[in-house]
Amino acid sequence: MALETQTCGDSPEFTIDCVLANGGRQLKAHGCVLERLEGAHQCGHKLTTPDHLRAGDLVKVQLWLEGEEAFIDIRLAQVRRVHKHWMGVDVIQVSSDDRMRLTRFLDAPAPLHIEAPALTDHLLIRA
Repeated sequence: MALETQTCGDSPEFTIDCVLANGGRQLKAHGCVLERLEGAHQCGHKLTTPDHLRAGDLVKVQLWLEGEEAFIDIRLAQVRRVHKHWMGVDVIQVSSDDRMRLTRFLDAPAPLHIEAPALTDHLLIRA
């Protein structure tokens, strides 16, 4: 996982930086919550906890896949639920290329893996 420094613009206040933990029917990831800090010319992030998030909050998600060098850039997601260290988020905006990468990753054959396709519009994240 890596932190980016960028101009803040209209990006959400929180970013969730996480690694896909399993690709079953329910996508589960492990990571951390970062709160945007704005400075004079750029912005950065500080580590925070999921209890700063509320249902309905808009967030950005950087979803890392095992063996991949670039993260899936979920530019906009909405927090559905927060319970202790778990957050449910609904994907709102992701590029078609990143969605295809995620789908290809999840569709890769695994030994004894006979399940229905994963729901790529919903993530369960532990932070």
